[in-house]
Amino acid sequence: MRPARRIVRPSRISGESTSTPKMRVLVLGGGYVGLYAASALEKDPFTEVTVVEPNSHMTYYPLLPEVAGGHVDPRNVAVPLVSTLRRSTVVRGHVESVTTWDREARITLLDGTQRSMAFDQVVFALGAITRAFPTPGLAENGVGFKSVEEALYLRNRVIDSVAEAADAALPEDRERFLTFVVIGGGYTGVEAMTELLDLSRAAVAAHPRLAGEQAHWHLVEALDRVAPEVGPKLSKWTLEKLRQRGITVHLGTTVTSCENHVVVLKEGARIPANTILWTAGVTPNPVLDATDAPRGPKGHVIANAFLQVTDADGVPIPGAWAAGDNAQVPDLEVEKQPAFCAPNAQHAVRQARLLAANLIASAGDRPLTEYRHKSLGTVAEYGLGRGAANIRGVQLTGLPAWLSHRAYHAATLPTPLRKFRVVAGWIVGSIGGPDLASLSATAAPRRNFERAVDVAEEAAARE
Repeated sequence: MRPARRIVRPSRISGESTSTPKMRVLVLGGGYVGLYAASALEKDPFTEVTVVEPNSHMTYYPLLPEVAGGHVDPRNVAVPLVSTLRRSTVVRGHVESVTTWDREARITLLDGTQRSMAFDQVVFALGAITRAFPTPGLAENGVGFKSVEEALYLRNRVIDSVAEAADAALPEDRERFLTFVVIGGGYTGVEAMTELLDLSRAAVAAHPRLAGEQAHWHLVEALDRVAPEVGPKLSKWTLEKLRQRGITVHLGTTVTSCENHVVVLKEGARIPANTILWTAGVTPNPVLDATDAPRGPKGHVIANAFLQVTDADGVPIPGAWAAGDNAQVPDLEVEKQPAFCAPNAQHAVRQARLLAANLIASAGDRPLTEYRHKSLGTVAEYGLGRGAANIRGVQLTGLPAWLSHRAYHAATLPTPLRKFRVVAGWIVGSIGGPDLASLSATAAPRRNFERAVDVAEEAAARE
């Protein structure tokens, strides 16, 4: 093990001048934990913070359904790291390996260059990715819901599918274009589906050739309930409302195939669908496999209540910290132990701030604080004016729940500018109707130019 540099932190009271090197903190990941931990750490004058993240921004995941539905501009859920973390160094790259005992990480930059980075403290904030299964046809025909790009793609996909249905000559083709399947009935899946449901109905109503037609939505869930995060009573209420809105809900079943855009359920039912959305949970970032961080049974980095990385026996690994979706953090508010914190934004933000405080405290040989947070509850939005909320035991449905959802996220969005832009967008959106413009062409922005070059070359060849 490489010995840690002895960094004597000068007294803030005496104000003594010193040439002691700053403590080098390497934050792996620029999501919730990465952004909030780095933001807190960079305020310490004796700390040098470097954030490694392939993306240029942190994504505010709770509003992705509204991005898909068109109520929130995609840029307003993307928080730029460089301008937000002004006193940190943001490195755009991928983690290739991390050795906590040698205090070294290897990074591949976006241009392919590899760089070795030494650190005194490392923060594992790599988050989670979509949890998928080796289902035939899923990779070719499905799409997840874990990024701004996916949310925007789904919005365009729904609008384009309705347009294709209007142009379809055969009834079976029209039926397929107007059929959408969501696999995974947690509240994220339900939120995404209900936003896209409203969008699809508005798009269908805008096409005269689809008069009398309607979009068909299917929700597939392995459990016997939907949106379990909001509690049993509201879960049952949610199921009833989904069915009242014409959604076909398949409970207690799984998907065995998605080949040829046909979703096949375990019992044999077949659903031809042009759009297949997968929202069946998350799993820790597989980049962790390239590190020596001890892992729990589900692949999370093992952490104690102080957010220190520990070995399987609970012994802290010097200079290593973890929080958020990639960490197995004890939930001390739960009576029955062992229990671990759920992978959600409430925990991630609070863990990040405490992690930063504990990291700085450890450098000064001060006592650490255990992470404790009693959940504020859950707010879920099911389309404009609809929702379900369980706030500290107070259960709300419909408009009050929807207003609570918007108020909460308006308050917790990072940066004042994004708060203003999102709220302003909501106000403008409430005045006008839905925007049904598809921007799917942005997926291949050079296509028209390439065609223009081809035409020019063909013309030159004829001369």
